[in-house]
Amino acid sequence: MIAKMPIALLTLLFSLSGCAKDYGLAPPGDSEQITVTVKVPKELVAETMQVKYRSTQCTFTDHTAGGRPYQRDGYQSLDIQPLRQGQSDLFEAKLAVDGGGDCHWRLSNVTFGVAYANPAHFGENVTFAGGGGVVVIFDHNNSSRGGAGREVDGDLILKKEYYPWVKENFIGGYRKRISLAGEGGIYLSYQALTARKVYFEPVLHSDFVLYSSGPKVKKKGNYTSFTYPDGTTVADGKWHPDFLRLQTIRTGRPADCFTVWRYATCPDRRPQLLPDWLPEPGKPGYGRYIVADEWGNTLPSYFYRLVGKDGQVYQDLSERNGRTKPLPESVHPVRKAEFPKRPS
Repeated sequence: MIAKMPIALLTLLFSLSGCAKDYGLAPPGDSEQITVTVKVPKELVAETMQVKYRSTQCTFTDHTAGGRPYQRDGYQSLDIQPLRQGQSDLFEAKLAVDGGGDCHWRLSNVTFGVAYANPAHFGENVTFAGGGGVVVIFDHNNSSRGGAGREVDGDLILKKEYYPWVKENFIGGYRKRISLAGEGGIYLSYQALTARKVYFEPVLHSDFVLYSSGPKVKKKGNYTSFTYPDGTTVADGKWHPDFLRLQTIRTGRPADCFTVWRYATCPDRRPQLLPDWLPEPGKPGYGRYIVADEWGNTLPSYFYRLVGKDGQVYQDLSERNGRTKPLPESVHPVRKAEFPKRPS
């Protein structure tokens, strides 16, 4: 771990009472810990985590834009490399909430994410530009990248969709870079005051590549053009791609189905029957399937029609946990699963 300290803070700590003050982190053995876990797709790598601690005991003087002095909390920044868990795709780091020491350091925030392991896969001299990042704030201070976009209670569980974004820029010198295009910008930010577990699962749709090309001449009306995976090209003056358009192209669903207020009631949630056969406890010879959407989220009260291995037809509504009604083992595995409109 590499510690970084502002020069103003170092000067202050060594001048207090004419003696040096120990400004180092010294987490007590019984400190609460926050576990940060990242599930890393095979084409990506886990980035080094940037962890920040703050102290109200060891402050330093800063200045406003107008030159007026004011006191700021001291801070220490650490770089921590998350560790792979066995041979899995999970990478983990444990962060002490109490940083200890003479300054009584407290965990403030962590920045982490994923990046392309081999940007050159997209061409010679291609570099990684960003995207796939997360900032989690554990107190009431902003991070170095600003405030929190959302507040969450309890632990933070994230599963987010990303698309490869190959972009070429010409003004100021030619550059070709690869980014991860998601629902936000480079970083998604959250405030999680009570979290003790943070889990991040980026889902990379590597077969749906987005391309962009910046203007070659800086001139009014010259915009960056985006070529989407379906071949359509858009140059509407925006600097970033339309995430809902990417989702629509991949899934075939209407774009507004991906908004929070429309997702649950969208007429097409792309239902599927999960293949696992779940024996019914206390009812030998019977079991159930689960009806879920394209991401594996259960679909309660969804009408299904199954043609079993025995040729029999079984139809009903899925239960609150997405499970079918109990079915005889003779249905497994099913020949056909349909999800027609619910009969009136």
